[in-house]
Amino acid sequence: MKYLKLNLFFCLTLLLFSCTPKEDNQTASDPDCNNVKVTVNIQRLDKEMFACQTKDDLLEFFDKYPTFIINYFQIPTEDFDKLAEQLLPLIQNQGLQDFYKQSQDPAFFGGQTLENEFRTAFQHIKYYYPNFKEPKIYTIFSGFFNQFNLKTPELMVSDSVIYIGLDYFMGRKGKYLPEVYDYQLRKAMPEALVPQAVLLMSQRFNTTNLKDKSLLSDMVWYGKSYVFAHTMMPEKADSLFIGYTSEQLAGSYENQGSIWAHFIDNQLLYSNQDPVKAKYVGERPTTPEIGKSCPGSIGRWLGWRIVGKYFDENKKVTIQELMQMTDAQKIFEASKYKGLPDEE
Repeated sequence: MKYLKLNLFFCLTLLLFSCTPKEDNQTASDPDCNNVKVTVNIQRLDKEMFACQTKDDLLEFFDKYPTFIINYFQIPTEDFDKLAEQLLPLIQNQGLQDFYKQSQDPAFFGGQTLENEFRTAFQHIKYYYPNFKEPKIYTIFSGFFNQFNLKTPELMVSDSVIYIGLDYFMGRKGKYLPEVYDYQLRKAMPEALVPQAVLLMSQRFNTTNLKDKSLLSDMVWYGKSYVFAHTMMPEKADSLFIGYTSEQLAGSYENQGSIWAHFIDNQLLYSNQDPVKAKYVGERPTTPEIGKSCPGSIGRWLGWRIVGKYFDENKKVTIQELMQMTDAQKIFEASKYKGLPDEE
């Protein structure tokens, strides 16, 4: 089974549209999906694990969910005993227990927010993709477990399951912070969890031309992911998808002429050099090549602008058709994007 992982520190997974500086960035009318029947099955393994009081309790817990333990903690079955020995003092630690109890507050993950938000996303996905089968969701809380020289992931997504490390999504108000840069914490807030999961889920629908190694192809791929995610969660703010502040979104929009000129003047769109592409679609706090206040991953944002404008201008194109398009050049040309704000 293939898993897609989100790692906020290294950000190795390709993810992630911003057409305006506004926080509501819909490209089309939101359909009424309230009557779409979906199942939201959340297995709260965090609660089961913190109910364990002995090593034997943990081993029984591991034996109950062996596939999860193997995949999430990235260990073989024969290491279950060693894992139990290392986890037990952690979950008995008062600091971690307090951290976990905080996660159970309604402001974090103690209410029905996760279930409601996944239901909304699943209803939208199933509306557009009737054959969509809702993945089962497992939550865990391991205190940023880092043993065996391995780091547990924030999110793991496959066609059938979603694994969530709740401790990584407590945000700045959490008792402890994950080892991520400050700018990355904007994608580690409780309200960003489901949008980030839907971004990962978009990859199963997002086709691309693997032979096209250009920066433009990468930008359009990201743009399609953002459009997809925002289509499935239209009420969510752009910042929860791309991780920009409201000020950065507004600044990028207002200064897109200069940003676009940098891409054109430096002939970046068709570069296939990985170091060059990394400067514009990789995870960085800023893009100093353009300006000290230009946010990082600005190429992703531009890809969102391009794909969003294309989707807006071509009303007959469905989200399903958009996600199947593999010709980045065609999307770019048809978008007629020139680095200008949208016409009011």
